[in-house]
Amino acid sequence: MIGLRLISVAVLFGVAGICHAQSTEKVQDTGVDAHPPSIATCVACHGAMGAGTVSGGPRLAGMNPDYLAHALAMFKAGTRASGVMQTVARDLSDSDIDNLAMFFSQQNPPLAAGVASPSQSLVVAGKQLAETGAGPGVPACFSCHAAGGKGNGARFPTIAGEPAAFVVARLHEFQSRAKGKTPPPGSMTAVAAMLNDTQIEEAAAYLSVTRP
Repeated sequence: MIGLRLISVAVLFGVAGICHAQSTEKVQDTGVDAHPPSIATCVACHGAMGAGTVSGGPRLAGMNPDYLAHALAMFKAGTRASGVMQTVARDLSDSDIDNLAMFFSQQNPPLAAGVASPSQSLVVAGKQLAETGAGPGVPACFSCHAAGGKGNGARFPTIAGEPAAFVVARLHEFQSRAKGKTPPPGSMTAVAAMLNDTQIEEAAAYLSVTRP
């Protein structure tokens, strides 16, 4: 890196967070000018270089840039719910959004660290859920999010490497949505509604230790 310190901008899956971005210098070997967003103060970061945090800040590193840019654009427009992120994104220019999305898409920091590794039994069970699913209504995570959970274009984000706390919180959020309105078959909301708490913990454990 050439004098760059970017500590995340919130996007992935809709969990709110905000960033602290410093420097307008070019990122070494990426060819991207990482301009800071037009925000004076940012908190609840996603970890250095978008690695995610064990407390639940989602990982941004390695995400599809179109996915990241679209998420920020939705927050800016108010069509994606998050009081924090709508406040943050409303002051981002289109150039800010594109630069931040491209920057984080090209990062590959280590997985978020700081808590004990999950039990091997949870990881093994989560691997099975991710690769083969759990019967009708619960398809394999990787059937949409691609092999290894590395993401599939702008619609299906990378899920490998996401901190366990984030995965648990996000799946619970989908479950809450399903209680208010019958979700479309095959949607993430519909799938999450079929998961029990143990399965959620298993999937979260496996994804948290899987490199994207």
